[in-house]
Amino acid sequence: MSEQVFTPDITVDQAFKMHAGARRVFARFHLGGCSNCAISESHTIGAVSEDYGIPLPMLLDALNALWEQGSLAIGDKVRIPEELRAKIPQLANVPETGTIVGVESGAYTAEFGEVRLQGLAEDFIPFEASAEKATA
Repeated sequence: MSEQVFTPDITVDQAFKMHAGARRVFARFHLGGCSNCAISESHTIGAVSEDYGIPLPMLLDALNALWEQGSLAIGDKVRIPEELRAKIPQLANVPETGTIVGVESGAYTAEFGEVRLQGLAEDFIPFEASAEKATA
């Protein structure tokens, strides 16, 4: 992992490119999802904070916390969280475990048989090899 850190002078576009989870952080603050809360990707994080009344330390803390999330590597075995499987009927027949096959800007691509899914580290559960042996 590189030592990239979100700062007030980084643009929203740069934040999106630095880490795929940045969009989720902005969405948690109700930014960028609709015409009333649209943000310009050329705005800086500092300007977004000022324009929308979101305390800058709170916004920066949420963005910088993305770097503290667990990380996965290509080849890691993962599972889909049960709550996600329950919400998306199409996942019912997807194999129980998959393999991370790609990583880019904090986003992971995992293959579950013929199904390919993308998400953040929080969207997958690492599959422990010891758990596999215990059930074998």
